[in-house]
Amino acid sequence: MLVHGLSLVNYRNYKNTHIGFHPGLNILIGGNAQGKTNILEAIFYAATGKSHRTNHDNEMILWGEQAFRIFLEGERVYGCFQIEFVVRSDGKKILKVNNQSRKKLSELFGTVNVVMFSPEDMMLVKGGPAVRRRFMDIEISQTSPFYCHSLLNYARVLTQRNNLLRAVREQKESPDLLDVWDLQMAEYGSGIIKKRGEALKKLAPLAKSIHSEITEGAEELNICYIPSISFQGGGAECSPVEFFFKKLKEHRNADMIKGATGLGPHRDDIEIRIGDTITRSFGSQGQQRTCALSLKLAELEFMRAETGEYPVLLLDDVMSELDADRRKYLLQVVRGRVQAFVTATEIGELLLSNARNCRIFEVNNGKIDLKQEG
Repeated sequence: MLVHGLSLVNYRNYKNTHIGFHPGLNILIGGNAQGKTNILEAIFYAATGKSHRTNHDNEMILWGEQAFRIFLEGERVYGCFQIEFVVRSDGKKILKVNNQSRKKLSELFGTVNVVMFSPEDMMLVKGGPAVRRRFMDIEISQTSPFYCHSLLNYARVLTQRNNLLRAVREQKESPDLLDVWDLQMAEYGSGIIKKRGEALKKLAPLAKSIHSEITEGAEELNICYIPSISFQGGGAECSPVEFFFKKLKEHRNADMIKGATGLGPHRDDIEIRIGDTITRSFGSQGQQRTCALSLKLAELEFMRAETGEYPVLLLDDVMSELDADRRKYLLQVVRGRVQAFVTATEIGELLLSNARNCRIFEVNNGKIDLKQEG
């Protein structure tokens, strides 16, 4: 899987630019706030329809303009692809895949797969459950349109159920109306939980093996999926949908008091341990960073196993977050396997030693110059 070129119009600090990329390593060098991360963000947005930095698309429109455009082109095993986004300040979003209009975000996923690794991803281990749920959702959605579709519908139903819970609490609606939303939540939610469980069973041994290699066998990484509703022990007489529906009904009084739904995949988590130690609470900063690195590299292998090819890897300023050994390991693993994009404030000895079969770009105030091609 390769990204050949990226065109940006009125995106962040880019007025109008086009960049052609190397199939191997692409290094973007420049000072802070010059636009390096914006390039990686645009690639990520083209692949997922979302930014890894903000939930507000308006923030990505160049100041004083009314819309931005992203155009990404590349190829994968089944042929070439083109993705175009036009996002306006009034919220209207136009998506085209291979010059065909698409109305649903689920129709975009899988066109090009990406793995983003940024300083924020260090929070994968020490952050809250929402960070780990987002990690699962982005990973699985890129390999399963069904999962993406279920997520979008689940979010819609969850909002409607929570609104109704508050209306019931204020005695404006009947509790009986909750049955309709509970059944839909059970249908979409049980599918999400099942898919997450299957994905984590594949991801966990990959991360464990990578972590063991990084630590030279000194540590054992264990990853476990913790759903808020577990179907294990639910009874053979009860399907997952029925069991989910039953649990929602049992929890209904508590939900009405709070005005929010307390059970479902929006409450799931991943438990990460080194040996028997919960890394989030008791792991050192170095251990937490190594776990995050292991998870991200495992994500590469997971996507390759699911799709038959490696995704594009986006490394946003992570070299400064890793020690010398882990930086060296990261570049050794990805080199020759995946197309990678790396941002840094300076080229550095390690990147310079890997400056073969690559392009080095200098980024300065929204302008990009090709400085070296090896």
